[in-house]
Amino acid sequence: MEFFIVPQSGGTLAALEAANRETARYGLTLTREEMAALAESRVRALRDTGRVELGEGILPRLIEAFCDSPHLHQADYAETLGTLQEIFYRWKNEAGDRTPDDELLPLLRRAFDRAGGGVGYLAGFSLAETVRLLREEDGRG
Repeated sequence: MEFFIVPQSGGTLAALEAANRETARYGLTLTREEMAALAESRVRALRDTGRVELGEGILPRLIEAFCDSPHLHQADYAETLGTLQEIFYRWKNEAGDRTPDDELLPLLRRAFDRAGGGVGYLAGFSLAETVRLLREEDGRG
């Protein structure tokens, strides 16, 4: 028998509304429907990765880390955030929780920008592969 902790979306929605006020200056906002869909995708991503997360989740921090990227565009903003969230949770599992969020977020942002915002491309790489590729590009490989 499997049990899942289903996070309450209220905190996530409130945090996303607050983030909207900040990201509007970058031309990026989420509709209520997109916020609800992202909260639902959080539940799926947590379930799929076997993770448990309390509070508002990683989305507000993802938004803060990525909102000024030249590769984020309003047309696919919500979809990109959903994919970044999935990648983050997968990488968090791969890191075995040894790597704090404050180290994973900048790494994910760097990889995202290097990939020209190609989250589909980025999703095909493991954390270890991404770190190796970034080091090779930096000449430290």
